[in-house]
Amino acid sequence: MRAALFPDGPDLLLLNPDICERRWRGERLRAGLRPRIVLTGLTGAVLAVLAASSDSGFSAVFALGAGTLAVGASTVAGWRNATRVLTDHRHGSGSPCRLDRVRGEFFLRSPDLAEVATAARTLIAGVDELHRSPARAWIDPALLGEVHRVVWETLCCLDRTRPARSLADDLAAEPDTEAGELAAAARQAVDVIDDSLGEVVRHVHACLVLTRAWEAKLRQRELAALTDRTLAVLPGHAHARRVAEAAEALPRAVFAHITAARDVTGAGAFPWEQPPSSWPRGRRILSRRDMPSRGARSDEGLS
Repeated sequence: MRAALFPDGPDLLLLNPDICERRWRGERLRAGLRPRIVLTGLTGAVLAVLAASSDSGFSAVFALGAGTLAVGASTVAGWRNATRVLTDHRHGSGSPCRLDRVRGEFFLRSPDLAEVATAARTLIAGVDELHRSPARAWIDPALLGEVHRVVWETLCCLDRTRPARSLADDLAAEPDTEAGELAAAARQAVDVIDDSLGEVVRHVHACLVLTRAWEAKLRQRELAALTDRTLAVLPGHAHARRVAEAAEALPRAVFAHITAARDVTGAGAFPWEQPPSSWPRGRRILSRRDMPSRGARSDEGLS
């Protein structure tokens, strides 16, 4: 599977499983060594050699720089063409590359099967999902290759029905009754093939359901492991309790220091130590609600 760019936008390619890696390398090499690129590189190399062997001067330096630039530009262009031969097809219908000249020789994509584009798109997307799935590491690569091959053969069969579909449409447009019968026969033959190939769509979908279920299991295991690691670094209950007990004595100690400082400095009693009758009206209202408990706690602290 490859994601590629076309004049009509990005699309997924289903590569021909019968093409070996050696042939793909040959296509990359051929794309990188196009005649124009090779000619530019050779011209630049000859120009640079002649400039280096001639007398020094502005013309020689200029020729050497131009030749070196031509060699570098041809090298970069060849490398770019070789690396993007499969992924960049934005060259227009008037000048197709070798991979585009014969439909289905190197790859197929859903617009190649316009009559059954929905089924083709579903199958190609299914193969792409299987190749990208985290469950792939748990599946035999040969089995994934078999899925790829079955889908490729299915799309080839659908592609071979194009003439029959076109013929059925043409016959259906004829006013002759016998032509209508022929159209019905052609359509019935195509429908039989579509029904058989529709089972491939269902079976591929079943494979996706299984891999998605296993992906969910893997995700659940990852979350469980993450939860265990996170909880393992939490402080224990005994530790947290010891910290709380240590903090419990702090208010009494601060209270002792504050009251001692009050007695030494003669600063007088704190507001909560005054009789409620001397408090402002708002403070008396509050004291009726929640201050008795505070007063009891303060008396206990003073004792």
